[in-house]
Amino acid sequence: MRIIGLCIFLLLSFISNGQSKFEPLRKKLTENKTYEYVYNFENNYAEFRTFNNKMGLIDTLGNVIIKPNYEYIKNHKDLKNIFEAGIISNKKYKRGFIDLQGKVIIPFEYDDVFYFGNNLIRVSKNEKTGVVDMENKIILPLKYDYIQKQNGILFVQTNNKIDLFDSKGKQLTNFQAADIDYFKDKRSVVTLQNKNTLIIDDRGSIILNPITNHQFEKVFEPNSYLIKNTTTKKKGVINSFGKYEVECKYDEILPSNSIYIVRNNEKDGLINKKDSILKPLLYDHIYMVSYTDSIQFQNQYFAQKGNLQGVINPFLEKEIIPIAYKSVKDFSDFYITTNLSNKNGIFSTKGEVIIPENYEFCNGYQNKIFAVKENKNYILSIDGTNYNEVEVPVTEFVRNKYFSLGMSKSKYQIFKNENKFGVVSIENKIMIPSEFDSITQIYSTGEFIVQKNKKYGIINAENQVVFDLKYDTFNIIKEVVKFEIKNPKTTKFYSVNFSKELK
Repeated sequence: MRIIGLCIFLLLSFISNGQSKFEPLRKKLTENKTYEYVYNFENNYAEFRTFNNKMGLIDTLGNVIIKPNYEYIKNHKDLKNIFEAGIISNKKYKRGFIDLQGKVIIPFEYDDVFYFGNNLIRVSKNEKTGVVDMENKIILPLKYDYIQKQNGILFVQTNNKIDLFDSKGKQLTNFQAADIDYFKDKRSVVTLQNKNTLIIDDRGSIILNPITNHQFEKVFEPNSYLIKNTTTKKKGVINSFGKYEVECKYDEILPSNSIYIVRNNEKDGLINKKDSILKPLLYDHIYMVSYTDSIQFQNQYFAQKGNLQGVINPFLEKEIIPIAYKSVKDFSDFYITTNLSNKNGIFSTKGEVIIPENYEFCNGYQNKIFAVKENKNYILSIDGTNYNEVEVPVTEFVRNKYFSLGMSKSKYQIFKNENKFGVVSIENKIMIPSEFDSITQIYSTGEFIVQKNKKYGIINAENQVVFDLKYDTFNIIKEVVKFEIKNPKTTKFYSVNFSKELK
């Protein structure tokens, strides 16, 4: 990850995990129109906004702790009794920090403030940036173009030149580098202005100096680095002593647990760290099954030849799942396969057939799956290497159009009876009766956008109305659902409750 050109996209959820227990209070205060909205419960306080766009803070009982005198208040999870705030001063928007009594901790003189953590705040004014601590002591003066932080190290950029400082403001490097990678295993790749590269540790000490006609590209491990021969354009792996572990002879090298995925001439293979071939370079693509530490999928890789997929183990000659499928996806502790006839089945991680390829899968969660076979609808339950099916007496399961292969992850299934839509649970219980003209699940949250009498609203999996059915259109936009009434034109936003989404 590099500091130059860094873009951080945060998917914000107005209703956090910590807010769930305060949900009744939030609903009461918003439904009674005490406040326009209440959200972000952290450390026993919550932000609120009034109908004249002023913000303050309440406690768990709804008592006003900080009066709504601010344009903005941010309740940081890892800050207790100190809050980011914004005001209008001399017709300009300024930010600072206040305490629980409203006392100014960081003065309202900055165009922007950003809490780095560990008692450090990035501050910006007049397009220059610096760092102060929570006592407003200057760590770095307000003279830099951009500053980012990683594990107590400050990446400081001015005039497209980067150097490193520690969290107390001590300068660690003086390279005036073109780029410095974020650290991995306390090692980083530095690119100098002349395009030469070197490896440093997190104290700024040089581990490997530039090598003629070569460039370091990435830190694989504390003592292992991806290197590219700039003449041949081939890549290899070198250690901290300058000794090659893998010669520069591959187009691409990707570390994967204790081995490497390598690519040459648009074909993938697998090698060990001593450059011995485990799987020849015959595959169009190879990639890890799971990026977690799941023992179930240890040493298992998706492999593709042409349009067909399967699963291989680098240390076994026989394929776990034959490379003969239109799609293979991991699901819970199993694999879902889609054959050339678009039928689904389930394999174990040992390659055992658990569910034969007789079904079309719709949704599933853990060991249960909504499926269709010969125009009948079932809930399939997996027990070890066996399964059983229970028929669901509905006309049609509605499949998510975005999951044409494999299936989506949900405890709920939208169904259709006589042109009306409802929702059934994985326990085979009707949660929402089939009385709506359309139903759309909001991600995997257990909340649904429903349509009735040409009007849209939101109902949850307990069949409770959480957003009135009175809107003409809707649009799901990341963390919110945008609803509109055409005449008179009215727009309302519903914040998606990601705390209920399946993990």
